[in-house]
Amino acid sequence: MAPLADLVDVSRQTAVLAYQFGDGISNGFTPTSGAMMAGLAIAGVSWFKWVRFLWPLMIIFYVLGAVYVFIVHVFIWTA
Repeated sequence: MAPLADLVDVSRQTAVLAYQFGDGISNGFTPTSGAMMAGLAIAGVSWFKWVRFLWPLMIIFYVLGAVYVFIVHVFIWTA
């Protein structure tokens, strides 16, 4: 992430935070997650029903993540 952050002129910490938000949020509906699919199977919930339920919440999470990353970028957050 460091070379990419340097290339687009953001702090390295901001780039890592953006990556973590994107990865963490998208893991909530990725069908290749074995633990999530096992949990859905045990609960008797189909993946399509789960995505229909989760989709509005994911949009909210992505918007909040974008706002947080923007705030962090504007105030040049460094460790």
